[in-house]
Amino acid sequence: MMSDNQRTLQDAQAALKSCKVPQSYDQWADNYNTDCSNLGYKAPVCTAEVLMKHFTLSPDQARVLDLACGTGLVAKQLSSLGFRHFVGVDASQPMLEKARLTGLYQDLHQVLLGTEPLPVNSGEFDVVTMTGCLYRKYVPVEVIRELCQVAKPGGLVVMARGNYQTPDNASFSEELQREMDRMEEEGLWKKLEVLQEEHYCTNYYQLGDSLPGSVYLYQKAV
Repeated sequence: MMSDNQRTLQDAQAALKSCKVPQSYDQWADNYNTDCSNLGYKAPVCTAEVLMKHFTLSPDQARVLDLACGTGLVAKQLSSLGFRHFVGVDASQPMLEKARLTGLYQDLHQVLLGTEPLPVNSGEFDVVTMTGCLYRKYVPVEVIRELCQVAKPGGLVVMARGNYQTPDNASFSEELQREMDRMEEEGLWKKLEVLQEEHYCTNYYQLGDSLPGSVYLYQKAV
C-alpha cells in the first residue's frame, strides 16, 4: 500500500471518482484524509463557517449529530471551535474506525442513510450536519426530513454538497430544492442561509481548477 506521503493529486482524483456508492468508501479509508488535503476539500471548513454565523448557544454544551461522518473531518473542524459532544453515522465501517481514532465521538453507528432508520431519538440534537453525500446514488432526497426530525426545536441543520456538472446531479439538485422548499412550506424549518462556494474542492479537475459547492443552513421550527 502506498504511504500517505507518496499520494499524489492524481491518486486522490482517481480515488474520488471511483466512489460511486457509499460502500465504495471502504477501500478509501486509509488514504482519505491525505487525499482530501491534496484535493483541497473545503466542505468541512465551509460547513463550520456557515454554522457559526448563526449558532448562538455555547458550543461545548451542544450535541452534534454528524451524518456521513467519514473519518471525522467535520467533527475535527467543529472541535477546533469548541464543540465537544458528537455522535457519528456512516455507511462504511472502515471510515468509522478512522473516526473512532480521533477520540471526538461519544458514539458511532454504521447506517446506510435512507434505507435504515437513524439510531437516535427525535428532537435530540442542537446541530445536525450532513457533508458530501447528498447525491442520487448515495441517499434519497427524502432523507433530509430525518435530519430535521432528530434536531431539537430551534436546532440547526447544515448540509453541504458539491455541484457536479452532470445532468443527473442537476436533476437531483432540483428535487432537493423542491423538498427543502416543501418542508419550509409545511412549517418544519426555515432557511437561514445558502452559501454558494466557488472553491468547494479546489483541485477537483486539476491543480487550481475548482469544483463549486453549496452549503444549506436551516433552523427547525420551535
